[in-house]
Amino acid sequence: MGMKRNTPTCLITMLLIGAAFLFLACGGGSGGGTLTAGGGIGGSGVTVGAASKYGSIFVNEIEFDTASAAVVVDGIQMGSGDQAVRDNIAIGKIVRIEGPSEETGTGTANRVVYNEDIIGPVESVTVIDANTRRLVVMGQTVVADAQTRIDGATLASIAVGNLVEVSGFINEVGAIEATYLRKIAVVFVPGTEVQLRGFASDVNTTLKTFRINLLTVNYATADVGQLTAGNPAAGQYVEVKGTLTGSTLSATLVRPEDILGVSDADNVQIAGIVTAVESPTKFVLNGIPIETDIGTVFKGILAEDIGLGSRLTVRGSLTDRVLLADEVKSSTQAVLEGNVAIAAGDAITLSGFGTSITVETNGLTRFLGAAGSVAEIGAGDHVKVFGKSFSAGALTAEKVIVRRNPSDRAWLRGPVDEVAPDRTSFSVLGFE
Repeated sequence: MGMKRNTPTCLITMLLIGAAFLFLACGGGSGGGTLTAGGGIGGSGVTVGAASKYGSIFVNEIEFDTASAAVVVDGIQMGSGDQAVRDNIAIGKIVRIEGPSEETGTGTANRVVYNEDIIGPVESVTVIDANTRRLVVMGQTVVADAQTRIDGATLASIAVGNLVEVSGFINEVGAIEATYLRKIAVVFVPGTEVQLRGFASDVNTTLKTFRINLLTVNYATADVGQLTAGNPAAGQYVEVKGTLTGSTLSATLVRPEDILGVSDADNVQIAGIVTAVESPTKFVLNGIPIETDIGTVFKGILAEDIGLGSRLTVRGSLTDRVLLADEVKSSTQAVLEGNVAIAAGDAITLSGFGTSITVETNGLTRFLGAAGSVAEIGAGDHVKVFGKSFSAGALTAEKVIVRRNPSDRAWLRGPVDEVAPDRTSFSVLGFE
């Protein structure tokens, strides 16, 4: 991919200091030095993310023309064109789009590829809060919340014994954060084929077994022709199909899986969750090693705030399965930063916005920095909060970064939810 100099890309951020509104243009790239990241996004490419709406199909805010696209589900071509997309690719499913995209936010899909992360029975359900459930599905932890697209049920109706389909992103603790969840059947029937994608561990080539999280896979009689020497490697990402006997999956097929489908590409855009951080310039997103450099543009997040659990969309070039990032963009719905007025129970109240803002936490909230829980946060501490949902003046936090020193910095960022008819004012996350 040809190199080019990145010019700063602006992000409109709303700052609330007291009752005043300020609009700030936020820069991206750094000046000086030799820029190595920074190519165009045209040409052939690969895009991985959740389908957000039809039109032909939107993935990572790019509208792809699918009029001539082949639709492949679980390795089988289901048809081609817009109708095949609508028939097989539900909103919320994580897909791979193979085809070029442009800076205009449009692209042309040659293929739309989808594969289920899990089809299997629900083993347990834990209520985290009114909108969030932690499920165990066939030995895999699945987190579903208000942002998960639910088909064939409501989240509250998902119960032990249901047969479900799950699509989502693996997070830093190995759980799948579901973007799509479908109830296939109320009762799982033993002998029904199940399937799972995940990272192999505890591989025993003598017994022909390995594990994917809590599930044991026996592959003694499976089709393993696509595996090197007929065995999965420790840490290899694989797909497994078979039947369940207790907590063991008797596999009929084990094959390697590849999220991107290629090792080299000029134009790759991938969404996901950071699962490992090697250094300030190297991390792993959706199983793909990411590298940043002086030419990388950051949008909606500072480089130093990228850590385990960060939700990002990264664009760049892929060489030998390592993605050099031209652009790193936060996928988090809302971000708040301010000083703590009160921290009690499961809630944190922030000051400096002209009105109080409450941050709710739950059993899934990650705490980083100077505190490991709400109980360790004190008045005057400075926090940056990354959240997924906002309602009735309260943000539910995914991640809270805590610093002991107060700061005069108080701001929020999020989607505009209402614009006045005369366009003289607007509201963001409920604040006008």
